[in-house]
Amino acid sequence: TQEPTQEPTQEPTQEPTLNPTAGKSGWWFWGAGEGGPGELGQNEQVPLFYDNEVVDLSAGSRHSFLILNNGDAFTAGFIESDFSYKGHLGIGIDIDEGSNLVKQIDKVIDEGGKMANAPPFMKAYAGLGVASDSGEMHSMLIDRSGNVYTSGSNSKGQLCLGDDKDRFEFSQVGGLPKPAVAGTIGFEFTLILLDDGTVWGCGSNAFGELGLGSKIDFTNVPNKGNGLKDIIELASGYNFAIFLDSKNVVYGTGGNIYGQQCFFTEGEPARVPTPNILKEVKGTVEQVAANRESSYFLFDDGTAVSCGRNDEGQLGDGSFVNTSEDKPIFAVKQKGIRKIGTGPSAQSVFFIKDDSVYGAGLNDRFQLGIDEIGSREFPVEVKFGGDVAVDLISASGTHSLAIGEYLGEGVDSEPSFLEIDP
Repeated sequence: TQEPTQEPTQEPTQEPTLNPTAGKSGWWFWGAGEGGPGELGQNEQVPLFYDNEVVDLSAGSRHSFLILNNGDAFTAGFIESDFSYKGHLGIGIDIDEGSNLVKQIDKVIDEGGKMANAPPFMKAYAGLGVASDSGEMHSMLIDRSGNVYTSGSNSKGQLCLGDDKDRFEFSQVGGLPKPAVAGTIGFEFTLILLDDGTVWGCGSNAFGELGLGSKIDFTNVPNKGNGLKDIIELASGYNFAIFLDSKNVVYGTGGNIYGQQCFFTEGEPARVPTPNILKEVKGTVEQVAANRESSYFLFDDGTAVSCGRNDEGQLGDGSFVNTSEDKPIFAVKQKGIRKIGTGPSAQSVFFIKDDSVYGAGLNDRFQLGIDEIGSREFPVEVKFGGDVAVDLISASGTHSLAIGEYLGEGVDSEPSFLEIDP
């Protein structure tokens, strides 16, 4: 990574530059600092604002990815052990045991197996571990041409590279007939949405995560045998996935032990091996979202419903009670919702409105950004320090990230995230 240059006559900045933030776009970080621009034990109790122009970001288990307007991708995160690390940061084997502050992903492995300069990226998907300190994770990037790159643990072929070898640099996925427009990843599986509306999956199918039926345990090459078509959105949790098609039909597949697919299945393990229509989700759906073992559905009238696990209040319905066979779907205690933000490793959720954001769920490391700890079952307002227009929130089990701008007077911006550890 190139070292930043300074003009000879310019004094180096020693203190944070305090800039007016009204109308200024950027991104925020809050929660456990080791997941991004901080150290182990450092918690950001409310959102910190950075004025980098970011087009996408993703929070994973103790790590993060950011993509700038020019397509440059960066990562940061905490590595518990270099022995157990499988490569999910995608920056090679030169990592630190402990905190790894921001580093650019400037090299990739192309489809021919050769090292190449990284292309401009447009989407990032951070990894999900069994535990917050697990090295058994993988991650995914999509470039502006719709090419897919994966890195990290590959125990079930979840990197879609035709084998089970771990990768420490992002490697290009072959075998996709059309450009990718989106994707999602769970614990040991990957789903890729192409621009023709088909969904291709790799990795574990033990619970039906890929929707390939009960006879295929895993695949290490992209497989579209789920039969899904005309899909416009998808989301995943630990071992399940949900989909929305262009005709307003919602599907679910994979694990369902908590009823996260808004209905309950019989037998052990509780799973749905092929995509199933979620009939309890009634209305015009604008967005589907999911976290570890819960799912969310936003309607065109600004209301939302949720299903699944609720031990931390993450369903946002005002209780700590999981959905049940008698009541398989809950109404979220918030209206005027424009978007929902969460992530596969999270146990918290955010409801984005026109000028504010409300969060619910796990909050032991200030994941909700409300300046105090303690899980919340009723959505509470995130303390951005002013009115905000938030475009995207990505949450993990320990920290949260957002993109947007202050609408009026806001807080001072922090030193550039990209100058902390070039």
